[in-house]
Amino acid sequence: MIRLLVFAALTLGAPCLASETWVSLSQQTEAPPPKSPFAGLIAEYLRRDANGHSPSPDEITAMASLQPLPDAASITEAMPYLLKALANPDIPLHTFALTAIAGLQSSASENQPGAPSQTASSSEVGSAAFKPETAKALTPYIAQIAAHLTSEEQPANRLLTATILGGFTPNPPASVYPPLLAYLTRDDAIGEVGLAVVSTLIQIAPINDTTAAAITRYLRRSDQTSDSRANLADLIATKPNQSQAINKSLLVYLNSDNNSLRARVILSLPQMDLASNDFAETKSRIDRIAGDPNENLQVITAAKSIAICWTATKLATGCPTY
Repeated sequence: MIRLLVFAALTLGAPCLASETWVSLSQQTEAPPPKSPFAGLIAEYLRRDANGHSPSPDEITAMASLQPLPDAASITEAMPYLLKALANPDIPLHTFALTAIAGLQSSASENQPGAPSQTASSSEVGSAAFKPETAKALTPYIAQIAAHLTSEEQPANRLLTATILGGFTPNPPASVYPPLLAYLTRDDAIGEVGLAVVSTLIQIAPINDTTAAAITRYLRRSDQTSDSRANLADLIATKPNQSQAINKSLLVYLNSDNNSLRARVILSLPQMDLASNDFAETKSRIDRIAGDPNENLQVITAAKSIAICWTATKLATGCPTY
C-alpha cells in the first residue's frame, strides 16, 4: 500500500521531494569552479594530488614568485583550498601551500609606494611583508596556519610557517604571538627554526615586555650550544628593533669558556642598544680584555677591533673588523 501511495505521488504531479533532494545533492557534489585564477590554481593542484601527482620542486618554487600578486578577494576564495592542501597527508603539498601563502608577501618598497627608496635602512633591504589588505584576508586563518610551526616534521616547512607569521609586520594581530612564544619553550626549539622564531618576534613589531622575557629565557636555556648562542648574538645585534633586557642577557655570553663565542659577541656589541650602566661596564671590560696579554688571541683581536670605535650604543653599522 505504501509503495502505491509513493508511486501515485510521483506520477500524479504531487511535489516531488525525491527530485528536489537529487538536485540538492547534485549541487553539493558539483561545486562551481573557483572564480579567481589563484584559487583555481590551488584547486587544480589538489585535483592533481588526488590523482597521484605531488607538486614538483620547480612547481613549489614557482609559488614563491607569483605575479601579479592575488588580491584580497582571490586570497579569501583560495584559503579553503589551501587549508585542504595543508590537511592532506602529502608533505610536498604542504610545502606547496605554505610557499603559496608566504609568496603573497611583497617587498617593503612595494608596501610603502609613496616612500622614497633611500629612506630604507640596509637592514630593511629585501625585507617583505603582507600588504594590509592581504594581512586582513589571512588574519582569520592565523591559528590554522601557525599550527604547522609544530605539526610539520620537516624543518623547511616549519621555517616557511615562521616566514608567514613574520609577514604580518608592522601591525601584527595579537593571534600571531602565542604560537611563536610557545615554540621557544619546546624541547626541540634550539636550532634554525628557533632562530627564525626569534627573528620573527624581534622584527615583526617593537619588542614588548612579554616578548623580551620569552626571548631572554630562550637565550639562557642550558641546552643552547656555542654555535646557537653565537648565531643569536649576530641576529639580535643587527635587528632595527632592540631590547635592552634581551641585550643584557647576551652579555652573559662573554663569560663563556668558548672563545669563539666570546669573540663573536664582542664584535656584535657596537650595534646593540644597552642601558647606560651596562654600556659603561661592558666598555671598560672590553678595554681591559684588549690590553690583557694573558687573554685568548681571538678574543683580544675582537676587543681591539671595537675598543676605539665603540663610543656609543646602537651604532648603525657596528665597527670595522680587522
